[in-house]
Amino acid sequence: MSEGADESGLNFTQCRQLAAIRGMARISLSDLRDQSSPNLTTLYADVQDGQALIPGLKMGVGALIVQRWDPTYAATGWTLYGADLTLDLGHPFGSMFYRNDADRRVLRIGVKWYPPTQQLEFPALHPSKPELTSDCTDDEVAAVVLDARSRIVTLVAVNAQIGSFVATEESENAILDASGLGLERLSEDDPRLTGRQSRRSSEADEGHH
Repeated sequence: MSEGADESGLNFTQCRQLAAIRGMARISLSDLRDQSSPNLTTLYADVQDGQALIPGLKMGVGALIVQRWDPTYAATGWTLYGADLTLDLGHPFGSMFYRNDADRRVLRIGVKWYPPTQQLEFPALHPSKPELTSDCTDDEVAAVVLDARSRIVTLVAVNAQIGSFVATEESENAILDASGLGLERLSEDDPRLTGRQSRRSSEADEGHH
C-alpha cells in the first residue's frame, strides 16, 4: 500500500501531525487539540533518528487546574498587544510585541531556542527588521524581557503539567528515556531510597548541633 493511501483517511491536522513527526520543525500550539488517536503502527514506522514516540497518552481529559501567569512580572509602562508563537521541536519560538504606553514605541521580543547553551533566548528586536532594537534603554529592555520570559515560562509549565496529567506510566517512562533520564525508577519503599533519606536526615540533624 502506498504512503498516500495510508494517509487518505486522515484529516488536515492529523496529516500535519504525521508531517511533524517526520521532521517538520514547527507545530502550531492548537494542532494537537481534540484529535482522535493516530495509527500507532504508522507512527512507529516513521520515527527517525533522534526522535522518540511517546505511547500510552490518555487523551480527552476535560479540565485541569493550572497556575496562571503572575502579573507582578509585567513591565511597567509597556503593554503586550500581540504574539506570533509556534512550537519548534517542543520549544516556544516566535515573537512577542509590546507597545510603550507613553510614546507608543514598539518593541519586539524574539523567542528562540539556542542549542549551544541549551536555553531559551529573548533578544530585544526592531519591530519589523531582523536587527536589535536601538530606541530602548537597557532598563526598558530588561523589564520587557523579564515580562516576556515570565509568560513563556508559564506557557511551558502549563504544557508540561498537562502532559504529565495525560501521561500513563508507559508514556512517562518513554518521556524520561527520550530526555536522557531513562534511569531505574525506585518505589517509595525501596530500601535503597530509604537508606539515602536516612543519611540525609542524619546529616541535617548533625548540622543543627
